[in-house]
Amino acid sequence: MTKKIAIIGGGASGFFAAIQAASELNKVGADAQVHIFESSSRFLSKVKISGGGRCNVTHHQFEPKIFCQNYPRGSRELRSPFTKFQASDTVEWFKQRGVKLVAENDGRMFPSTNTSETIIECFIKEAQRLGVVLHSRNAVRSLQKVDESYEIKFKDYSTFQVHQVLLATGSSKQGYDLASNLGHTITELAPSLFSFKIKNAFLKELSGVSFQNASLTLKTSKKKFQQQGPILITHHGLSGPAVLKLSAWAAREMKIDRYRASLFVNWSGVESVGELEITYKKIKESNQAALIKNTPPVFYTKRFWANFINCLDIGADKKWSEVSKKEFNRLVEFTRTTPLEIQGQNRFKEEFVECGGVKTSEVDFKTMQSKIVPGLHFSGEILDIDGITGGFNFQNAWTTGYLAGTSMAKEVLK
Repeated sequence: MTKKIAIIGGGASGFFAAIQAASELNKVGADAQVHIFESSSRFLSKVKISGGGRCNVTHHQFEPKIFCQNYPRGSRELRSPFTKFQASDTVEWFKQRGVKLVAENDGRMFPSTNTSETIIECFIKEAQRLGVVLHSRNAVRSLQKVDESYEIKFKDYSTFQVHQVLLATGSSKQGYDLASNLGHTITELAPSLFSFKIKNAFLKELSGVSFQNASLTLKTSKKKFQQQGPILITHHGLSGPAVLKLSAWAAREMKIDRYRASLFVNWSGVESVGELEITYKKIKESNQAALIKNTPPVFYTKRFWANFINCLDIGADKKWSEVSKKEFNRLVEFTRTTPLEIQGQNRFKEEFVECGGVKTSEVDFKTMQSKIVPGLHFSGEILDIDGITGGFNFQNAWTTGYLAGTSMAKEVLK
């Protein structure tokens, strides 16, 4: 009798698992099939839009212990899996299939073609080569354990019997419900990777202004979080890599506080008060006769600087020689700690990530198999694992998919 593996979810992790399972089965000529069931009309839709349509495949960091530090939730659980399949293995995997990954200065890795279509084509081509059966528009209604197999019932009430199942449904309610109905715990869900809504007269006219090395301190009702890196002023408040990373680490605390919190921005990224004072003193001493508005520090654009000194009630037509000690101190203080109030969040569409999911203690991370229901596996974002922006969430998808695919193939071959 032909044994069957079903992968529910035709996204990044589901495809990677399917390809790995089919590859292992084909090596020994097993009488087995691998099926992917996707509820929508398109496979790999999140891969398509990720990284601005370029697909940030992974991150150029090949030390697993360091790589794990980029997961607000799941860092401990991923230590062992990353010793079996990590970022360097991902690079090699794609290389063997004709896709070259290139690292940017910040470590993010993209296909050399700069388009996510390259990744999608690679997956579809490889899945078809290995005989993976692809089913689109097949939404699952229920999943039930029947003796040594599983019965999948679809929305059209048709059924399908399989021996091994992988839930790779990302952050969809469908996947959480299927896991919960089979006895698994779903930890509290909350958005991760979001920008901050900030209504502030100072920021209102500055949309589009960016800073490459700002320091952020976020204070929630229970904890304080810090992050440094690029930020962007938007029509709604603040975004950019440092903001998204900060939101990931503070995801649960921000939800508790209903996305209201205090944010302190150091626009310069210079932490030392003394160093900032020296910077401003040099500007003042070198430009005594110059107007303040015409001589911004190197970390400010003229547009931002004009708004900044106006916000501090320092006359734009004032010369540096006329700046009082009190005004000088205000410049230093507000450069280092501009206070802002967060009043909500905006989801980051390109890397929509959910904090929470299947409780990790209920999963064996050597195989990604359920500790509660034999033959049931999990991979990717359905788990209570999420990374910061930069390719870390996709690496979780590849690694857990690889382990789940390997495990399901072994189970079928027993």
